[in-house]
Amino acid sequence: MKNNSPWIAQLRLERSTRQFSGNIKTNSLVIGGGIAGITTAFYILQKTSQSVILLEADIIAHGATGHNAGQVTSYFERHFVELVEDFGLEMAAAGQAAIEGAWELLDEIISITNISVPLYKFTGYAGFSTLEQLIFRLEEEKLREQSGLPVHTFFVANDPLLILRIPEEFSHLYVVVSEQRIMDLLETGDTSYIAVKCSTKGCLNSALFCEQLVEWMEKYYSNRFTVYEHSPVRCLRLQANQVIAENDQGEIVANEAILCTNGFENISLINELGVDINGRFHETVSGTIGYMAGYVSPEDKSPIAISYFEKEHNSRLDPYMYLTRRPSEQRTTSTHNLTCIGGPESELDDKLSYNRHEHVYPEEAQKSISSFLQKNHRLDNDNLEYNFLWHGLMGYTSNGVRLIGQEPCNKNLYYNLGCNGIGILPSIYGAWRIAELLNGTQLRPSMFDVLDKRCEVIPNDGGNN
Repeated sequence: MKNNSPWIAQLRLERSTRQFSGNIKTNSLVIGGGIAGITTAFYILQKTSQSVILLEADIIAHGATGHNAGQVTSYFERHFVELVEDFGLEMAAAGQAAIEGAWELLDEIISITNISVPLYKFTGYAGFSTLEQLIFRLEEEKLREQSGLPVHTFFVANDPLLILRIPEEFSHLYVVVSEQRIMDLLETGDTSYIAVKCSTKGCLNSALFCEQLVEWMEKYYSNRFTVYEHSPVRCLRLQANQVIAENDQGEIVANEAILCTNGFENISLINELGVDINGRFHETVSGTIGYMAGYVSPEDKSPIAISYFEKEHNSRLDPYMYLTRRPSEQRTTSTHNLTCIGGPESELDDKLSYNRHEHVYPEEAQKSISSFLQKNHRLDNDNLEYNFLWHGLMGYTSNGVRLIGQEPCNKNLYYNLGCNGIGILPSIYGAWRIAELLNGTQLRPSMFDVLDKRCEVIPNDGGNN
């Protein structure tokens, strides 16, 4: 079954592409042509005077960026309670605030470049089915309140037995509403949901965003920015004062390299300063395939994003279903919605084994999505035909937190990777943070920092000294 993404289908593909060959020098080498790499290049160009080369192994925006759920959200797949346990309340709150602040960065990029990709922003919802799920989320909200982060609105079904079981300490964090109100917000006929969390969410075709942003950078930074596609990096040699990227067609010598890709398994990291980075790094990030489906319908409903935590969801490792809806941008003669559903996943023991062109979309994943729609939205899965069925590779770090920053065992290597299932806003924040570091800005330690006990923490000198 073909990997048919609605985001790739919207690309214009009018830009001319070039493949790297020969030998060349640059200041910054960005590896990866998805939203992380492209926004990293954007902010380096904006905040520094450095030249930037971007290498993409395939075609820009055709990896995870073109095969995601298209949802923009600022939460972590790692629960805030767990982040506080690992990093302390102050650092966890600062990290959460940074990702939520990336909404402004996204707006800034669109404002500066005047690119036309539609961004839909609205209040989205998460539905919970068990008391345990609800109390855990209320515990998170209390920690947010203590740290000074904005609190979310919670609606709880007017069930006296349910209300009596919620600890009094959380009573100010939720509003009691009718059970029908819960179902209406979740747009479901399933009566098992007992509560809803409201938060800012959005929809964006991140592949189209990247295509337009690259076109803008090629125009306005033509003297400092070059993109090479179909140009995979085989090896990064990390030396004391430079990085050498080896390609089948030649070498690029750079002051620093920034890894911004889920496809790093093909890259060997050779640290000539002696400490092995390659082994540690390749064990840090694991691969998961996410499966999604979409259908176009003749209706004009408001954009929305909803997550559904069913009774079987007991930990962050358990998949959950999610739905987004927006105007169908491919239909110009009449009003239609594009509704996308995702949730089924499969883990990869070997990330090199995934090929998005050859990987077979499992029948069980489609059945799971159809069963969810039939149960929640009363859609007849025998008659529903999907316009799109697609899958994509997600990189998960071991602690569920994105890697953003300087490699402690070689100051010339930086990371902005690890989508952890939620990629758009963390990628953009990571891009901004990398550019700040390269510009010499003194930044406070964060939970995104790369750590290695074998190496002393290198003071932030912007990577240029």
